[in-house]
Amino acid sequence: MAKRDRTASRTAFVTLRDLPGTRLMFWVVSECPYCAGQHLHPAGNLRTADPGERLGEQPAPCDPSRTYELSLAPRPKKKSGKNERRRARREGKVRDWDDEV
Repeated sequence: MAKRDRTASRTAFVTLRDLPGTRLMFWVVSECPYCAGQHLHPAGNLRTADPGERLGEQPAPCDPSRTYELSLAPRPKKKSGKNERRRARREGKVRDWDDEV
């Protein structure tokens, strides 16, 4: 196995927060991939800025020689719908009937 490239940037998942009482927004890295700490990255003004422009490769505040890629956390899978749960229940009942006969 080859060693992992140490110069490659790692992924850091972020959430967008605003600073109460101001118009400033920040991307919050809850767990830094290098120091496991919390970091803030300015995302701009609430009214005029597009915070998505600030996503991407950024220097890590804990060590500016390293970079990480700011990206949104993946969305959780949708739960199965009501019809799928009904179908599963019906299939279970049919199997029980087959066992009794």
